[in-house]
Amino acid sequence: MDVTYRIARTEAERADVILLRDAVYVQDQGRLADTADTAATFDRFDGTAEYIVGYLDGVAVGTVKVVPDSPSGLPCDDTVDLSLLRPRNRLVEFGHLMTLPKLRNQEIGLALMRQALVHSVRRHRVTHIIGDFFVDDSGGLRTFYRDLGFVALGEPYADERFQGAPLSLVATLDVHGAAQAARDDVHRGNRVLQYFFGDYDTYASADPKEEAVHAHSTPAAG
Repeated sequence: MDVTYRIARTEAERADVILLRDAVYVQDQGRLADTADTAATFDRFDGTAEYIVGYLDGVAVGTVKVVPDSPSGLPCDDTVDLSLLRPRNRLVEFGHLMTLPKLRNQEIGLALMRQALVHSVRRHRVTHIIGDFFVDDSGGLRTFYRDLGFVALGEPYADERFQGAPLSLVATLDVHGAAQAARDDVHRGNRVLQYFFGDYDTYASADPKEEAVHAHSTPAAG
């Protein structure tokens, strides 16, 4: 599937993000009543956030939000204490990863998350990624996130922004630790870890001014 990815910079591309939010959160999942009522929640970090959008034949099919840490903080500060993690580290929070319902299970979400990782490493020299994820049936992190190396930062909680959603759990990923694990013989069979970090040295050494988000989707993990 020939999906291209780029950072939303124009008004039209930002409008595509809202259209995706409506298609997923309002129309499909019913977790939001209206996308217009998000200024105080989803959009309050838009002054520093970046949206990566995937396009198929010119139509927006998925997006993920990248929020670098700043004096304004991160969305997860409302839920967990990052005071021990912040010193000497560079944090980025990923959020609102979504794809159009008709194109789910085709690895677009996987590719979007990889694009967000590569961009964060190149542009922001990130050391830790924060995510706020829905829990699995046991109340913990889903296997996918554990395979990547995410570790929970707190306890599951009910996210009041979403109607009828599962509990959420904030977790962090040590980027350097995950990259090192991908080189170990023990983790060579971990396809998820290899997809995200197998070529870490290549994208981590790239010029931070070089545009990282433009590649076609070629997921290697199932």
